[in-house]
Amino acid sequence: ALEVVFISSDRDQDSFDDFFAEMPWLALPFGDSRKEFLSRKFKVSGIPKLVAIGPSGRTITHEARDLVGLYGADAYPFTEERIKELEAQKDEIAKGWPEKVTHKTHEHELILLRRKIYYCDDCNEEGRDRSYYCEDCDFDLHPNCALGDKGSINGVKEEEKPKDGWVCDGDVCTKA
Repeated sequence: ALEVVFISSDRDQDSFDDFFAEMPWLALPFGDSRKEFLSRKFKVSGIPKLVAIGPSGRTITHEARDLVGLYGADAYPFTEERIKELEAQKDEIAKGWPEKVTHKTHEHELILLRRKIYYCDDCNEEGRDRSYYCEDCDFDLHPNCALGDKGSINGVKEEEKPKDGWVCDGDVCTKA
């Protein structure tokens, strides 16, 4: 029960056509006059921007892009209650993790912090939510990289994740 509508900030029709050809959802036509109104209404200052609007037309959040980045498709329906539920799940997973660690790849002690988006300095992959961090060096480690299996974000090793019955789009997987 979610509809995505692409509203382009492309400068020409060809750019719009190339970009939109990769998308599975609806779009306002290139050059549609409603785009300027919507950009002002939702205070679009950078792209991409994702705004969640409820069935009544009421804005649920201007932060949908960040929420999808942090929680994937689980962020839907973007309500405060849903985000609190997801935060509680993440808190439960991290409950047994140590507050501070040392690691062979870094000389200083690392502190467990909430971080929106970072790059792990061990595996060079993007991370979200929590990191073992050194403020002096701007050094981050995924909990998995810092703790091994005890830091598993979802309690399942990646190689053990069931492949049958799942549909994945990039990093976001949903049960089929």
